[in-house]
Amino acid sequence: MTIAATLIESLGPNARSVSLADGDILVEQGDAADNVYFIQSGTVTASKSTPQGEVIVGTVDAGQVIGEVTVVAGGLRTATIRASGAVEVLEIERSEFEAWLNGNPEMADSVSAQARERVDRTNVATMVAELMGSSDQALVQQVVDRVQWRRLEAGELLFREGDLADAAYFVVGGRLMVLAAGVSGSEQLVAELGRGEVVGELGLLDRAPRSATVRAVRDTTLAAFSTSTFEELVATSPQMMLNVTRGILTRLRKPAQRKFDRAASLTIAVTADTDADALVSEIVAEIARFGTAKHLSSDRVDRTLNRTSISQITSNNVGVPRLAEFMHEADVGNDHVVLQTDREMTPWTRRALRQADRVVVVCSPQPDANECALISEIFATIDDSSHVARMLAVLHPTTVDRPRGTAALAARWPTDDVVHVRSGSSADVARLARLASGHGYGLVFSGGGARGFAHLGALRALREQGVPVDQVAGCSMGAVLAATIALDHDDDTLWEVVQRQSQRLRDYTLPIVSLLKGGRISRSIEHTFGSWDIEDLWLPFYCVSTNLTTSQLEVHRRGSAATAIRASVAIPGVLPPVPHDGDLLVDGGVMNNLPFEMMRDNSTVGTIIAVDVARDQGPAAAADYGMSVSGFQALIASFRRGGSVYPSAPSVLLRSLLAGAIQNQNASLADGSIDLLLTLRLPGFGLLDFERSRVIADAGYEASKSEVRTWAATRPELRVTA
Repeated sequence: MTIAATLIESLGPNARSVSLADGDILVEQGDAADNVYFIQSGTVTASKSTPQGEVIVGTVDAGQVIGEVTVVAGGLRTATIRASGAVEVLEIERSEFEAWLNGNPEMADSVSAQARERVDRTNVATMVAELMGSSDQALVQQVVDRVQWRRLEAGELLFREGDLADAAYFVVGGRLMVLAAGVSGSEQLVAELGRGEVVGELGLLDRAPRSATVRAVRDTTLAAFSTSTFEELVATSPQMMLNVTRGILTRLRKPAQRKFDRAASLTIAVTADTDADALVSEIVAEIARFGTAKHLSSDRVDRTLNRTSISQITSNNVGVPRLAEFMHEADVGNDHVVLQTDREMTPWTRRALRQADRVVVVCSPQPDANECALISEIFATIDDSSHVARMLAVLHPTTVDRPRGTAALAARWPTDDVVHVRSGSSADVARLARLASGHGYGLVFSGGGARGFAHLGALRALREQGVPVDQVAGCSMGAVLAATIALDHDDDTLWEVVQRQSQRLRDYTLPIVSLLKGGRISRSIEHTFGSWDIEDLWLPFYCVSTNLTTSQLEVHRRGSAATAIRASVAIPGVLPPVPHDGDLLVDGGVMNNLPFEMMRDNSTVGTIIAVDVARDQGPAAAADYGMSVSGFQALIASFRRGGSVYPSAPSVLLRSLLAGAIQNQNASLADGSIDLLLTLRLPGFGLLDFERSRVIADAGYEASKSEVRTWAATRPELRVTA
């Protein structure tokens, strides 16, 4: 008996009949998936909204089921279904359809295969329309009809460097890594390609052998276009040629990164003693604020497919195709798939690890021997997968005052990032979710002396609009304030700490090494951060200094927080340089006064907010005092009414420090990496006005609140839903 006949026999009596006239809409793209539909008579068309307009991605004739993909795999409707002429439809409730699938497993595999073909064709049609810059239905369908499907398992080779270029490929689902032979002969990562990207086109355009090796990172579906088909496409559409060329140039210009920008497939292994299901569900709920997210665990997969332990099957089991189809549908139908491992190394755990773009291990702050063994086995499973990002999320008891010993914990396993989470803290879990999925909010503060207190005003404006802060960074005074925020105090305590830090900082000395001894500033920093490692801060943090010995920018992500911050504020000539591992470190503003680039290259951060308090213009000449200056005359002038005509040594040194960095910074800002740049104009406040901290902070709030409010209104994930 056919699928249609079995379905009608089982569900027909309880289904609701729907009659559609020509042009009537059955479902709309983006709708919730509540029902499945069976086309009794007539034809419907499926279309997707794209920048080119509505693109017809396929047709469905009588006798076929539609809408089943999002019902089974999750997500929102991926296309709009519209009647083409008179159409009769049976509307079947989701629960009844799922029960029918459960009772007819042999039919379920066929339904899944049909659905996969339709979903894949829809994705290819959309990609073709975007590349060709056209929504011409006939042209798009002509292209899609010539597709040849290629499916790769994780680790499988697509082609090798030097092979004959005989096809171009569109990535429909999954992930590829592009590798090229390095100088030493070993393969080097060139790029990672995900859903919607093209690979292999360069060899067809220049008629040369493959210039790189391409391998599947995880199970991947590709739409293959032969040389003749691809050349016809390019000849037919100049816009496609332009877009393909742009894609090639973008890859060539972009520096190789080990991690993909978004963790579309996120695997979470909970080894700590906590309710793993509840924790992962909370993580998924936060990720869903940024797009559709599907939560899959072994139990959830078994229940959805109604097959006991189907999630645990091995490669030679007859249920593999159904499981593979389901995983593929979940992947292409959702922005994120969150795979929750079992509590031990089961086949499902290994499968989930193989499918990951990022693996997050939620561990205890002091794991025992059994937990350590499990964590080691998890990381060993992905040891040969250099493309997989690794995150350690340390789950602390509710009563803990602060993290300790994180450096030793992180050194035990090969981790890229460490995130701290307090048990029962929804805010901490939400932060983990955003960072793990690549949607973290990063906040970067510039240097600028006492004007840096305006950063706290900007922070206040951000918090008022519900903008989260997941990672912080800074330079010079911005480093001090960013690190203080990373302590994660409440607003009142934060301000108390800042005011304590800013009291009586100047201790002048004979200017042989520097104008200031640096003792007061060092004690202030030591009092707040002396016992903290950077790894122990509640929020991920980094700051920068300038290495005078190597003439390079030093990025501090590990080690003593006090040493890193003291180095970052060591204004040349004003404060003594900081000795570190045989080198001398000074203020990071010498080379980069607004160090956002490191956050831009961090795959955990999706939104960058930068606050710049450094003036574009420095001090002007109050008078022409000639080509030489008497220190005695300058001292007397400083007591005159109306002020001195001579610039002070600290202000000259500070401005000299910023001049070159601002030029480099302006060039870097041109790449558009910063999502919100708050350039705060603060007339009347100097670089050394440390006694006016509260007034400067209030001025920073007033200068930023309007711009923050306007920007936050454009961010859908910040809108609180009832």
